[in-house]
This record gives sequence, structure tokens and C-alpha cells, in this order.
Amino acid sequence: MKYIWSVDNWKAAAFCMLVLILFCSSGAMASNKQLMSQKMAKQDMKRNLVETVVGSKVTSKGEFGLTQDNQYVVKGKAAAILKGAKVDKIIYDPDKDIAFCLGHMTLGEGVTITGDRPSYDDVKVHAFGFGTMTETSKPPLMALRAAMLNAYDELAAILVGEKISSYSEAENFILTEDINKSEVCAAVYGAHIPNPDMDAKDRGWGWDENGNAWVKLRIDVEKVEDLLGNRLLYDQGEVIEVTGHGAQVDEIAEEKDRQQGISGSSTQLKSMDIPVTTTKNTSKAHQETSQGEDSKAESLKGGAVAGD
Repeated sequence: MKYIWSVDNWKAAAFCMLVLILFCSSGAMASNKQLMSQKMAKQDMKRNLVETVVGSKVTSKGEFGLTQDNQYVVKGKAAAILKGAKVDKIIYDPDKDIAFCLGHMTLGEGVTITGDRPSYDDVKVHAFGFGTMTETSKPPLMALRAAMLNAYDELAAILVGEKISSYSEAENFILTEDINKSEVCAAVYGAHIPNPDMDAKDRGWGWDENGNAWVKLRIDVEKVEDLLGNRLLYDQGEVIEVTGHGAQVDEIAEEKDRQQGISGSSTQLKSMDIPVTTTKNTSKAHQETSQGEDSKAESLKGGAVAGD
């Protein structure tokens, strides 16, 4: 018996086919911007894994005297061949174009940034990363990375120490010079962010109500080493935790720009209380004198040569 489809049957079939097409093609509809943001998040996650497992070289310089042009600069470097990193999940926000990647790797034998070969006994290390191709979405991610650098610097200062140098001078009870400098130089490995997952309870990173970022960095130390090979020993099992901070907006640079704008070459039109004589005789005499000076000036030969 031949089955004859009604109009409703055809409509239902067409609807099911449309749903199937949309479902099958949903995974292929990601734009190159989304794919690049997700790739960047994976790369950031891998970098954080390298800094945790292999370590990071941290150097910082700070100038905080009352008469100095104060500044704080911290640098972190890491390099290693990474194997076995796995992605646990990727979250993408299409409105903000921000990708989040959570990943991990299982450790066995390893080589740290100082050349040590510890045995981690199949320890699983987790890390996260962010990525975006949109300029307006970069400031909070940049603040988070700045907080990470600050956390490593704070941790290095506790573990290895920091060099403090200062000089102050006063004349007639007035402070005339005040210099206060700090320097940190260390190699830190094994530090990790607790609860790195975005949905984790007591997450170890985030932003405050003003948009400034913070990162907690924790380390279980037995020994640490500075870049000169000096070592500090700690009791086994001691846990040290610091919090790093990072800002989205450079208010110091903005303040300098405002001050430069005030003292700049902008012209104000304003009447000034200066006695100026404007009689006709004086003006005529001044005109004749100016003409005489101009005649003298024209009798002098001179010129200018353009150089390279």
C-alpha cells in the first residue's frame, strides 16, 4: 500500500530538516575571531602551566622616594618545552569576545628553571588562560596579567628577599632629597593559583568593584633559589600565599598628561593690568625708530643654509 504524505507531513519534515541542519552546522559557525580568541586562551593557559611547573625568572625595580619620579617595573620570563597539556573546557562570551580555557597536565619527572630534577609523583597541575581579539575587552585581561606579575614579585621578595637602598637629605629642616629603591631578582617555581576554575568556590583570581584585578599565588616550599644560585631552605610543608594586584587604567600617566597640559603652550585671552602708553606722538616716534632699525637690518648681509 502506497503511503501518501499530507501537507502537514511535509511541513513537519521540513521543520525537522531545518533543525537538523542548524544543529549540525552550529559547530562550524564559529568565526575566525572566536577561533583566534580561543587559541589565545589555550596559549595563555599553557604559559601559566610553564610558569607553575618549570618556573619564572622574576626581576623588579621600584622607586618610591618623596622627591623621586616614582615608578614600579616588574618583569617575568619563562621558556620550556611543554608536553602533555590537556584542555578541560573552553568558555566563550560572544558579546565581549572573551574566551576562557581551563587545562591541566600530569607531572612525573621534571626540570625546573634552576636545573633541579624533582619527582612530582603524578601530581596534576591545573591552570587557566584568557584570550580576546577585541581591543575593548583587553584591559581587564591585561590587569589580570599585571596582577600575576605582581604576585610573583611579592612571592619572590618573601622567599629570597629584596635589596633596599635609600638616601635622604634635609636642609634647614626641609627635606631636599629622598630616594628609596627596591630590587628583586629570583627564580620561582612551583607556585600555583588555588581554585583556578571560573566556577570554583573561593576562586583564586578575579576583579573588584572598580575593575582592578587580583590574583592569589600559593607555594609549598622546601627551597628556593635566586638567579645568582643562592638558596634559602624552608621547613617542609610550609605554605606561603600572596595576593598580586593589577589596574586597568594608568591614572599616574593621566595625571602627568593633565599637568603637562596645564603648563603647556595653550594661549589664554585675558586683559592684563600693565601700564602701556598709547599716545600718537609716541607711536609715531616708535614707528620712525622701527623703520630706522629696519633699514640698518637690511644693510646687513646674512642667510641660512638647510642641513641634512
